Amino acid sequence: MRLNQLSFSEYELNEILDSSQSNKLVLFVGAGFSKFSETELVKIPTWSELISELKEDLGFSGESDFLKIAQLYFLKYGQHSYVKKIKSTIRDLEPSHFHKQLFELNPHYIITTNWDELIEKTAQSLGLAYDLVSSDVDLAQSHLDKKIIKMHGDFRQNNFVFKEDDYLQYSQNFPLIENFVKGIFSTSTVVFLGYSYNDYDLKQIVSWVTTISKATPKKYLLQKNHDDAQALYLRNHGISLLTPENTKINYKELYSVLFRDFRKIQNQDELVKDTLISAEVETKKVDDNLDISDSDKTKLKNKVQEHATKKINKFIDSKIKALNQYTVLLPEQIVKKLTNVTIEHDKNGVTLVSNSEYLTTDYNEHSRKINSIYINDILSTNSNFTKNFSSILRKAFINNIKEGGNYYKLNEEHSELDLALYNKISFAYSNDSAEILLINKEYGKLLEILLSKVKYYLNEKNYVLTTIHMANFDNVYNIVKRLLSSRSNNVDERCKTIIKDTLPFDFKSKIIDFPRGLQSDLIDLVGILEFNEIYKAYYRFDVESKKNLEFLQIRKNGGMAYSQDEFKLRAKLYPYIYFIMGNEILIEEYVEIKNLFGSNILGSMEHYLAENQFYVNVMDIFSLIKYCETKKLQEYLAHLIKDKKIISANKINKKEVYRIKKYLLETLKNICNLLNLKNDNPINSTSIDRWGNNLLIVLSFVHWSATQLKIIINSFIPLLERRTHSMMIYENLQSFLSVNAFLYKKSHPDMLKYFDVVLNKIIKMELNGFDQQIILSNLPLNISTLSKNHNYQYENVYLLKSVFLEIKPYSDKWKKFITRSLLLDIKKIGTDEVKAIIDDFIKENVLNLEIVTAKDVMDRLMLIANGYPMPESFIEIISKFISDNIPKNLGELDFIASGFEVDFPELVKFLINDMGITELQNVLNDFYERVNFIRK
Repeated sequence: MRLNQLSFSEYELNEILDSSQSNKLVLFVGAGFSKFSETELVKIPTWSELISELKEDLGFSGESDFLKIAQLYFLKYGQHSYVKKIKSTIRDLEPSHFHKQLFELNPHYIITTNWDELIEKTAQSLGLAYDLVSSDVDLAQSHLDKKIIKMHGDFRQNNFVFKEDDYLQYSQNFPLIENFVKGIFSTSTVVFLGYSYNDYDLKQIVSWVTTISKATPKKYLLQKNHDDAQALYLRNHGISLLTPENTKINYKELYSVLFRDFRKIQNQDELVKDTLISAEVETKKVDDNLDISDSDKTKLKNKVQEHATKKINKFIDSKIKALNQYTVLLPEQIVKKLTNVTIEHDKNGVTLVSNSEYLTTDYNEHSRKINSIYINDILSTNSNFTKNFSSILRKAFINNIKEGGNYYKLNEEHSELDLALYNKISFAYSNDSAEILLINKEYGKLLEILLSKVKYYLNEKNYVLTTIHMANFDNVYNIVKRLLSSRSNNVDERCKTIIKDTLPFDFKSKIIDFPRGLQSDLIDLVGILEFNEIYKAYYRFDVESKKNLEFLQIRKNGGMAYSQDEFKLRAKLYPYIYFIMGNEILIEEYVEIKNLFGSNILGSMEHYLAENQFYVNVMDIFSLIKYCETKKLQEYLAHLIKDKKIISANKINKKEVYRIKKYLLETLKNICNLLNLKNDNPINSTSIDRWGNNLLIVLSFVHWSATQLKIIINSFIPLLERRTHSMMIYENLQSFLSVNAFLYKKSHPDMLKYFDVVLNKIIKMELNGFDQQIILSNLPLNISTLSKNHNYQYENVYLLKSVFLEIKPYSDKWKKFITRSLLLDIKKIGTDEVKAIIDDFIKENVLNLEIVTAKDVMDRLMLIANGYPMPESFIEIISKFISDNIPKNLGELDFIASGFEVDFPELVKFLINDMGITELQNVLNDFYERVNFIRK
């Protein structure tokens, strides 16, 4: 049954077009093709007509060997007359429209035995880049991949092949061209056009084809009529006949029909629509036929429908074929292929909606029917088409299909892809993964890996992933080039060698050589790799986010405004995250990607919170950790803990809470592992540091058990033991402990290990400037206060004794610093033994020091506030210090650094009011009088 209205075999035409898309198509053009350029006044003689003229000049009548006649003419009249005679037969004609249609097939080579210039003229008029080869010298000097090969020479070089000697000596005169053409027969699909069964040129070529292996691409000879004997002869020589179903056509119609069918095959949309229309016509004919029984009608209509469905399935399967080359897909990529389908995001996941009755993006009724037939068949059978389509849906994480009011849930199979993505979502990177190598600036190793991936995927003929890794390589290559030009130290020798020995791929220029059938998909991919699609996506999501905020404001003002998609923005973002991670596109470190995901996810959460709703899932948390700026995340945390809004607005069910906790504990382990393995750069923080800080902030949201808190604290302690190059992790650890205690009244005594870390660093002389800044901050006091509130005691006497032994030779200034900033906080929560040894150290090393500077005064007041005795004559010493220095020295650096103007009166008031040391009242009054005097 034929419903496609094609004259030629669809299979054979597809074979030819497939070879064209793979740059494997060769058109072999004979003299008959040039006849299409004839006009009513100017004709081109056939070979027999030309030979007849030669015979007439020679006075021969009985000779029938064409080559011999041409040879005799040459021998009798000589080279000049022979050339002049043959040239006179070639007319100055213009290419026909069939010549232009040759190039629509995108031939890799056009080989011709013709001497005229019609083919090269066509290429020039169309602006196509083909090298013209008419001799071995031309071939040797040819640089372009595509060629027009005039294997019988031309008049331009006076090397045309016509007479007997030319054919007999062809191998000597054209050795390069002969071997080149024979090689083409071994690797390419060849279509012979403009030749007859009896053409001598064809016979010569057939002899070449016969000598090559049978396991080669097909060869076709176009003929109007099918001759069984000729077909058998040609098949024995490796050539198949290409003939139309309707043989009652003339020579010109033969080519019209051929090129028309090629255009139909190339425009599969129209071809399938024609098939569907033909099926509808056939069905109506069957219904209208009164001579057929109802049962026979049903059988015939089912047969028509079955045939049409098979064609439609093959058509859509070929459309989505390129999508198989991706590891992960965007749902929009499937929508683009199918048309008139849409994507819905809801609590059930991602749903593909087939809108067979409603217009969305396709206004053609038959296009909608085609999609509907395909999807209905896919849902009702278990064919290879079903398996292929299901595989593609899984790559886009589409788990439901809605068609004609029916809802179908797809089987959820956990694949290697799911595991690979979850590992990335939970930050389970190996130290050799491309993402970590990029972050750690191990460019040499990364470039080697990317090169191997390009080679691997190219060998696998996966042109999509090849393109992605070529783009990755080019990006890293350019980073290294910039570093080299700036004389950076971040470039190792391996890197320099690669840059020296390797050029960038310039991936955009390379994809032009990939199969034509993939070009449209590759162009779309380039749009992502060059951020054009990222910018568009950011704009779309930004517009949607602002629209949602407008609706929110209207409701706050008492109005009514609501959008069905208002709370689906995050779900629409997830596929982009999967797509970039799953296909290993190394662009996540770019600010555009962080803004796209981080800003929009956080914006959506702020939108929820403004509606007094707090809801997150694993993907939201991943996005916050990976893409958000730490400062913005801290600001959001402040909103959550204000009035304990995270508790009152919480809309997360228990099952989701369990998933989140499990995910966070896995992520904690993985990020801490990365932080321990990362390059220890003392100057610059990396994305891994940001992930760790963001994780700490996110951990603060969650109500943890005591056991889980112990795991979290002990996961971060080894990180604190490393060389400190930022205060942020300490600040966020403090925030985590404080927020959990504030929101959920939860804590754990292992937080006291912070003091162990600091004390061990003192012993090992590893305390750097960042550590000292952290000690000077409120962190020791906050941990001490939290511990006191939960009745935790510090009891590591041995470690304290080791510290005191180590710092015994240290300066008095340093001993006062460690006392003021650390030891007093430890003493507040120490056991009796801890308190005793701290007291002994302070009495021996600090209490006996002179009080000279503003800092000395503040330190001594602090000691008194912590229960240590006032020295003798302390009131007189302080009084004299005030009279000598206030107000004239308040602007001195020592006074400013100690916070004397603000902290001195506050501390003295505490000693008077809370500790009953009323003797200090006169000192305080004197201070105020002096300060107020200068203020007045």
